[in-house]
Amino acid sequence: GFARKQAINPRNVDLNELVGEMQRMLRRLVGENIELSWSPGSDLWSIRIDPSQVDQILANLIVNARDAITDTGVIAIETANVIIDDTFSSTHPEAVPGEYVMMVVSDNGTGMSAEVLDHLFEPFYTTKPAGKGTGLGLATVYGIVKQNGGFVNVYSEAGQGTSFKIYFPRCAQDSTLQSNEPCTPRALPTGTETLLLVEDEAAILKLGKQILEQFGYKV
Repeated sequence: GFARKQAINPRNVDLNELVGEMQRMLRRLVGENIELSWSPGSDLWSIRIDPSQVDQILANLIVNARDAITDTGVIAIETANVIIDDTFSSTHPEAVPGEYVMMVVSDNGTGMSAEVLDHLFEPFYTTKPAGKGTGLGLATVYGIVKQNGGFVNVYSEAGQGTSFKIYFPRCAQDSTLQSNEPCTPRALPTGTETLLLVEDEAAILKLGKQILEQFGYKV
């Protein structure tokens, strides 16, 4: 699915409903020694995504959180509506200002060092022993979130636990949740600046140059 860009069927959904339906399966994943807390936000905006992708995101994050807890602990899932402003965007380059639905998955496990955080979403990067992890779980999470126009922030320190904050853009239409009509896309930002693009793969370099030029940049 990660390599072949699997076919998806996005629709307008209530994230609270999807996460709520997964609770029984997630509780089986975490086992008896770990408490799973679920705090749905009120009046949550709808988002547009394939529901199976939410399943993938949560399963990967919950398994990682479970493995980070040595004995007993707590994994918390929560949702909320958030508005990203220019101030936040200035310190988080991937965050485009606008209205988002945030899903947070946090644990009080071992946490991660700064070095691990730097490589967190790289395909095949894993800190687990041989045979215990593929290194594709978080890469898949990142790919799904980006595919749906969102972004991810990770907060973690060694010994202090980890918190994944995932932001999905709010569906622009106040339409029926089950509607298959596409949401109105947000206008992509353009610019006139000159950019230096560095890439050692000629085909990717050419494609990147063409895309940036379409948005007004001089490459």
